[in-house]
Amino acid sequence: MRSKQQILKSVLLIVLGSSILSFGSYNFNYQNSVTEGGVLGLILLIKNIFDISPAITSLIIDVSLFALGSKFFGKQFLLYSLVSTTTFSITYKTWESIGFLIPSLMNNMLIGSILAGVFVGVGVGFVVRGGGAAGGDDVIALLGNRFTKLKVNHIYLITDAIVLLLSLVYLDFKQVFFSIIAVTISGKIISLIYKDKDKDNDDDEGKECNEEEVILL
Repeated sequence: MRSKQQILKSVLLIVLGSSILSFGSYNFNYQNSVTEGGVLGLILLIKNIFDISPAITSLIIDVSLFALGSKFFGKQFLLYSLVSTTTFSITYKTWESIGFLIPSLMNNMLIGSILAGVFVGVGVGFVVRGGGAAGGDDVIALLGNRFTKLKVNHIYLITDAIVLLLSLVYLDFKQVFFSIIAVTISGKIISLIYKDKDKDNDDDEGKECNEEEVILL
């Protein structure tokens, strides 16, 4: 049973992660035509082709996949994920209304793609560490990791590759190349943060076992 302090810490981490993710998605990915993989890349694809704001598409796609994830990870996972996608939607809409806060890096795509990868990786990593999912592709990655021998970052790479190929509809090969750099960086960062979460969980379980042993003694 999680304490109120642990729940509050998770919610704050998820809100912070979603805000970082939306900031990076708007100021680095969208502004510099650096796409992402998975659902985030898909909503950027929809934005560029149909001009539908990610604030809308992220809610529709993510909530559907979150509902699926809740069947395997519980209602708490669903609630945390809804906090994440709602925060992303609100903050992304806020960045859109304010306008770009970072100068365009179209003339230095390498730096743009690196920063895009870092912001997405840290943002999604915080959300996953908090116990939720930042997007539907996180649900796919977590389920794949649970039911197959594939690691989380490997599943991200597969879904990313599919979306990047589709992104050739509005991006040229140069932009896709830099997008590959971004998704590689973000996937690695997410994987590292996710491993830290597993390590923390193991430590917590160990502490609980020690406490039980003390009580028995």
